Amino acid sequence: MSRWHALLIALVALSLLPGRSARAVAPPPALAERVAAAVTELDLEGARRLLEKAEADSPGLSFERARFALYLGDCDGASAVLSSPLLAGAPQAAALAELARACARATAGATLVERRAEGISIRLQDERDRALVPFVVDVAARARDAVRRDLGVELPRPLRIDLVRDLFSLSAVSGLPLTAAETTGTVAVARWGRVTMISPRATALGYPWEDTLAHEITHLALSRATRDAAPLWLQEGIAKREETRWRGPRPFDDEPNHDRVAREALRAGRSVGIDQLGQSIAMLPTPDAASTAFSEVASFIGYWIGENGDAALRMLFADLRGLGADGADQALRSVSGYDLAAWVRLWQKKLLKSSERPPERRLRSSREPKELLRRARLGDLTAARGHFAAALVELEPALTRASSEPALRWRAGRAALAGREAARASRLIGGLGDISAAHGGWFALHGRLRREAGDPAAAEASFAMARSLDPLSEDVACEGMLRARAGASAPDDPLPADRSRRDLCEAARALPRD
Repeated sequence: MSRWHALLIALVALSLLPGRSARAVAPPPALAERVAAAVTELDLEGARRLLEKAEADSPGLSFERARFALYLGDCDGASAVLSSPLLAGAPQAAALAELARACARATAGATLVERRAEGISIRLQDERDRALVPFVVDVAARARDAVRRDLGVELPRPLRIDLVRDLFSLSAVSGLPLTAAETTGTVAVARWGRVTMISPRATALGYPWEDTLAHEITHLALSRATRDAAPLWLQEGIAKREETRWRGPRPFDDEPNHDRVAREALRAGRSVGIDQLGQSIAMLPTPDAASTAFSEVASFIGYWIGENGDAALRMLFADLRGLGADGADQALRSVSGYDLAAWVRLWQKKLLKSSERPPERRLRSSREPKELLRRARLGDLTAARGHFAAALVELEPALTRASSEPALRWRAGRAALAGREAARASRLIGGLGDISAAHGGWFALHGRLRREAGDPAAAEASFAMARSLDPLSEDVACEGMLRARAGASAPDDPLPADRSRRDLCEAARALPRD
């Protein structure tokens, strides 16, 4: 029995205690349970019709009205319903009321952008994120199509997305404890029928927001497909699998290698455990534990699907929908012949059979990090004042010590471009084989150079990669086109021609970041 159904039964029992008003006959528990199921499956129109049929109220039905309002994003409405005397003294109703009030405070004055043609609704906590809307809509629509193709799940419209300023707002809107978000570096959550995601401008170098959005949309699809009965290992494993399936391959997609991470953790005794994830990976004690857990579930799901096929996965969803949250082992045995413990043993056995060892990693920094930081800072300060040659005097020696560090290559290449030394910039920026990690600014400048070299396809791929990482960085948003700095004689480079990209560039320039 789910926790919601248990609550409903308890609340309905309260309504039958002696001394209650006999003004109306309370609706049968079945109605509240049907509303709960419809809301959980994201069938909000179906839930609305059921609620409109109710001739009287009850604690269980009032609770579901509040939950329905939260799924719609009506935090004020949910708070009002939860203040009803019918729900007085119900602990879970009190907890939900606290969330509703926090959500109402965080979203006061928010802007709702409805993209009806695409079936996507975006609530912006900060109007300055409006320039991101076309890009968020594009990714969300493609990710929704991917889960329909891969999982056979049709998400209802509109698909709801909240874009918030910071972790405090993420916690307030979603209910995820702030300490958990801070500990594991959580930037997005799929709860209450929507994706709540921190704006990429909130972090110093952005984050892979596109794949993060696809990940969270997958969680919504799985909740719908299984009536929220998918165990956490299945939820997170499938979500990791779907992160990149909405798009084509990109650089660094194979990092980290999930099988390798899971195998190293198993051999070293650092395995989190497929069935030991707790309430949420976001609530694990350390970022390393969360990273290991993600790799373990991704590796396990890849193995399970490889052994059983996509058809078995869809059958598993259907069985979970019927059996509920406590029926995962029964569903697994029905579909594949083994329970979770047996499958975990088979997966671990295969992992340990591999003789593969971790590849030697290229060092991303020298033994003189303070010296590198000093040179990078001096380079930033001199370039900001238009002294690009002086900036390169600091930055080029740093590159000899940490040649694969993309942030250094970006700084040096940027200074050379600002000084109108395109050939020197191309040498300093280098190519994909010269960097050890993804960096939005590096890909933006690389895209500009590829376009100027007459390779528009490679340029577009680099710009797309840059936007997927740090879309409100000026270099990224303006596609490597530089603005004249104080003391520089060179004019601004032109803005992007595409309207959405030009708006993004102008928004980034209005949001200076350190």
